Amino acid sequence: MELLEIVLLLLGAVLASSVLDQMMPRVSLPLVQIALGAAIAALWAGPLDLEVDPELFLVLFIAPLLFDESRRASKKDLWNSKGGIVSLAVGLVLAIVLVVGFALHWLVPSVPLAAAFALGAALGPTDAVAVSSLSKDVRLSTRQETLLSGEALLNDASGVVSFQFAVAAAVTGAFSLEQAGSAFAVSFVGGLALGVVLGLAFRLVIKAIRSRGFESTTVHVVFEAFTPFIVYLVAEAAGVSGILAVVAAGLLATLFPPKASPAAARLGIASSSVWDVLTFVLNGVVFVLLGMQLPRAILPTWDGGALGLPQLLGCVLVLTVLVEGVRFVWLLVMEAVHAHSGGEGGRRLSKAQVRDVLATTLSGPKGAVTLSIAFTIPLMAGDGPFPERDLLIFLASGVILCTLLLANFVVPLLAPARDAAAGDELRDASLAVLRNVVAELDARADANGLVPTRVVMSRYVERIERLDDGAERAERVVELRAEVLERQKGYVVWAMGTGQVGQRAGEGALDRLERARSLLARQRKAGKASASAHGRRRSAALVARHAFGRRRGGSAGEREEERLLTENLAACAADYLRTRQGDADEAVADAARLLLAELEHRRRPDADGPGDALPAGPVPPSREGREGLLRRVADVEAEGLRLELEQIQSLREQGEISRETARDLREEVYLMQLGLNAA
Repeated sequence: MELLEIVLLLLGAVLASSVLDQMMPRVSLPLVQIALGAAIAALWAGPLDLEVDPELFLVLFIAPLLFDESRRASKKDLWNSKGGIVSLAVGLVLAIVLVVGFALHWLVPSVPLAAAFALGAALGPTDAVAVSSLSKDVRLSTRQETLLSGEALLNDASGVVSFQFAVAAAVTGAFSLEQAGSAFAVSFVGGLALGVVLGLAFRLVIKAIRSRGFESTTVHVVFEAFTPFIVYLVAEAAGVSGILAVVAAGLLATLFPPKASPAAARLGIASSSVWDVLTFVLNGVVFVLLGMQLPRAILPTWDGGALGLPQLLGCVLVLTVLVEGVRFVWLLVMEAVHAHSGGEGGRRLSKAQVRDVLATTLSGPKGAVTLSIAFTIPLMAGDGPFPERDLLIFLASGVILCTLLLANFVVPLLAPARDAAAGDELRDASLAVLRNVVAELDARADANGLVPTRVVMSRYVERIERLDDGAERAERVVELRAEVLERQKGYVVWAMGTGQVGQRAGEGALDRLERARSLLARQRKAGKASASAHGRRRSAALVARHAFGRRRGGSAGEREEERLLTENLAACAADYLRTRQGDADEAVADAARLLLAELEHRRRPDADGPGDALPAGPVPPSREGREGLLRRVADVEAEGLRLELEQIQSLREQGEISRETARDLREEVYLMQLGLNAA
């Protein structure tokens, strides 16, 4: 029961932090969660002896978070920045070990040099969780984001190996550079190699399951979530870096993206949704645990240490300056070399570039990984206690807090806000993708048929024009769409209760409406609702199609029942939208008129104008001929969506859009593929 209470307490703290985060926009979510954890530890009735085994912490929290981060990474960006990433993940970590070690030994002579090196090794790695969480509110360049994410994925291994040898030297008094170098190479290279092998093995297993028809979306997602734990445990049992093995297995997934199809779209949305929830919970728990561990790390030295409070705080500040200073100088030299090799000759770095380097420096804070490494310092060394163990843990905790505070309050002053920049990038990228697709469809008009191609091209032209809509109007469209979906769900429940709709048809409609609502909520939460008018307007129309779409199959009576229910749902939406046309808020009234016009075009495919309208000219006289034309239009529309995915990937590989923008655009296409498949 005590363990259950602690788990529920952690989950409750994570939920509370998401609410507090909305109330304190200037404070990043990780800092809110750390504060909640510290408050829980301070206010808990009785002693809260919550000790998390560092090895369990790495496999339970860090492994899945790094796996998700690595499988979302761009292989092209990582490869293009491979030199800088390795330099930061290995060279910078070793530099911090040496600088912090010698400085701490000089400041506090009672700390042996080997023990000081152990603290430097713990402070070497940046925290991938902290990096990804603290960078969401600022806009960094693609190179900055690639360096930070790549560094955070790889530097844990170098920090852990350096720490282990420093501790061994402090305990035994002996150190072998040759032995340390060979062990580091085995751990680093062996972890990457084993991760690739295990990643390939898992792909073969899932392929074999799929070939026998046993795989489902649920099986695939569960298997995917299961992967990082097995990879980590197998790698650690083999004596290589489990962290690097997990990263390699995740990166392997980016080399074999699924082919674009409705099934792949459903799988991608389901997988992304599960990982979003999982990473949100794990991220939150990591920082809450960090906050709960800080009093335990700080109080023993604060109350009974040999150094006074001014000396303790002075050491923390000096170490923070040293860590960030070494990192800044390293990045500055690296960027100067990169600029020189890029053809800029002997030109000096501009003030803007130096500012970017400083932002990159402070965007790599220390976090829970550093504290978990520090807690593995043994209690005993030889015949006595490990020298100044409590002081080392205190200093590690102090540097963690300082670097997190710098990342939260200083980086936003150095980098532009993400919302403004991301909105422009998303809009420009959407325009580029849509225009390229129009050109591709025009080139394939003879093969696809002139009439179907014109229909689909008219829709793309309409989407391009909609990018000029205002933000307020577009936001009202999303809100109104959500209200319509709730009205439709209420109608289905009422119709089932009165017996007008059967159980099968009613449950199917509720399921489609709920999925449409989830997709819409997901887009709003991801920020597309405030970044792209095109995304808001288009998602509203697609959610309508997804909600109104009929399922194929079943008896003639069931198909007729579903057809009538679809018409009634459309009528329900139209009635509600007509009542909102006279709203006092002009933006709401305008949004209602827009959605009503789109809905009417969806309900009347023979209407004139954009939407689902057919082009002017001869219309097939027979029902069969018209249905055949509509099927060809759907085929061309599906081809257009596949072309969109190709264009997004092309822009991403050329470095013209960021990873987040590419992900947002892909998710919008996945939503459209779902809507097309349901219609």
